[in-house]
Amino acid sequence: MDKEKLKSLKRVIEKLPEEEAQRVIKALEHGEKTGYATIDRPWEQFYSKIKKNNIFLDTTPYQGLVIGNKNYPDEKAIEYFGANITFGELLKNIDIVAKSLEEYGVKKGDFVTICSTTTPEVIYIFYALSKMGAVANVISPFYSPEELMSRINECESKVVIMVDKFLPKFKNELNKEKNKNVIVLPMMNSSLLRLISKRYKIDGTTNETSWKTFLSDGRGREEAIIDLYEPEKPQAMVYSSGTTGASKGILLSVDSFQKLINAYGNSGFDTSRRQKVYQNIPPWHSTGLSLGINFPLSFGVKVCTDPRFDHDVFIKNVLRFRPEYILTNTSMYQGFTFDKSLRRMKGKSLEFLKYPVEGGETLTEKDVANIEGVFRTHGSTARLLNGYGQCECGATVTTDITSHKFSNSASGIPLPDITTIGVFDDEFRELKYGQRGNIAVKTDIGMIEYFKNPEATEKFFYTDINGEQWSLTGDIGYINEDGSLVVLGRKSDYSIINGNKFYNFDIERAILQSNTVKLCEIQTHPADDNRLVAHIVWENEINALLKKNPEKQEEYLSELQEIVLKTMKSSDAVPYSFCVRDGFPSAQSGKRDIKFVKNDIDNLIEVNKPQIKKLVK
Repeated sequence: MDKEKLKSLKRVIEKLPEEEAQRVIKALEHGEKTGYATIDRPWEQFYSKIKKNNIFLDTTPYQGLVIGNKNYPDEKAIEYFGANITFGELLKNIDIVAKSLEEYGVKKGDFVTICSTTTPEVIYIFYALSKMGAVANVISPFYSPEELMSRINECESKVVIMVDKFLPKFKNELNKEKNKNVIVLPMMNSSLLRLISKRYKIDGTTNETSWKTFLSDGRGREEAIIDLYEPEKPQAMVYSSGTTGASKGILLSVDSFQKLINAYGNSGFDTSRRQKVYQNIPPWHSTGLSLGINFPLSFGVKVCTDPRFDHDVFIKNVLRFRPEYILTNTSMYQGFTFDKSLRRMKGKSLEFLKYPVEGGETLTEKDVANIEGVFRTHGSTARLLNGYGQCECGATVTTDITSHKFSNSASGIPLPDITTIGVFDDEFRELKYGQRGNIAVKTDIGMIEYFKNPEATEKFFYTDINGEQWSLTGDIGYINEDGSLVVLGRKSDYSIINGNKFYNFDIERAILQSNTVKLCEIQTHPADDNRLVAHIVWENEINALLKKNPEKQEEYLSELQEIVLKTMKSSDAVPYSFCVRDGFPSAQSGKRDIKFVKNDIDNLIEVNKPQIKKLVK
């Protein structure tokens, strides 16, 4: 019998009543489903006929890039604001950057801080550090200067590479650190706009060095020696969002990157050369580094990147790049359904689009249907491929695959050979298919640790009876019988109204059952935690109708209240305050800007029908 199934059986039956344990054992002996996903592993059936090619195992990202592209120097690797860079130029520039980093004292195991959007130079730096065996410490520019310096000093980073657009915010704090080398990277350095873009003027009285000088300083050195693969060797550090406390450094290994792309290559995706991906996920998210940069480039897929999170820019770039792949956050795809986008796409074809991949936030079945409807009317047969992941779990936990259509509410299945998923109660008893609980993940590509934070690391992991380590994601969901995962929302995403606890995502899903609402966000009132506010975006046709008949809006809002009451079975779950919006703003991360939405209540609408307040018996 399969070793993995036996280990899962041991863990599951440990906490089951005797009668249920015997039933599970007999089902497994007879080759039947036991009802427990970690034993049945139903996702494996979808990979059984795929021929495996494990070329990226036991490599570093730099080694994998060379293996995949050394024979294709003239093919295009990167497009950035009109400039095209070949694989030959990419490998040459990586070598140049590696020499300069060595000139500035960087050696194996050192951390080099990067604070930039995805520019070609960031790609060079990432692979140069991999070549040297050093670690990329990738920091978001949205921290305070004090927070940024704390993260730089925690990993003892002596070299800080910062894009010029971000530097003014941090200049004073960085200049206090005289032992730091601050390399100033022009955002448009590799673009066709570099000649007309305003340049940051290097302050010669500080520790600042221009990118041009940095490269020049290393040209006289011999080429950096290639550091070889070692299991679990640190490769990059990104940071948690801080939604559940102080932001933490997430240390990822070479295996987090290479086992991931190897598994994607064995999952059925078309990874043939000379395709294009349009991606705009920033590098301070592990998805941006692993799936937005390392995955496509390793397979010879051209990366088209634009750091701007704007729906109109996004649609314009899709039409301009004509990519087979798109990788971006969920909120960007919702832009396909906006009136302005539909007008821009009128008469245009999307037939080139094969793999639109999204993640970062959950989508409802209606969201997926609406977005795919736009694809269909513009000539593409592509399905919106949903995914679920966390930086702590190496970016990808589950993903849609190309050979099977899962439900629109699901986020796909685990990738082959690297990940197992399960849903558990608070005592880590595994739950059956369809039962909601805590999502946990056993993966070969997860983080090494929360950097220098053993207490948080220990809290994040659970070690089972077999001595195997599970990541506790903090998300609520369930697993379908086909092995696909449905992510409902964060365990912390709840409101307490009159002493009763409600998950906000349950109320949102109830409202989205209506065919009148496109988007919904439930938050409590910023001045009253006992008061729910429903932030909604009407469907296009309803919005047009209400512009002509504004008096009908309260009628539609009352209908939403009735749907929530019927679904949630409690009047306390019914929102009596509404904010009607044209759309939801995106934060710089690309996700919905929840903080802004919660506090933006200038046009609050109160709907308080007496009959709605009657409790359902």
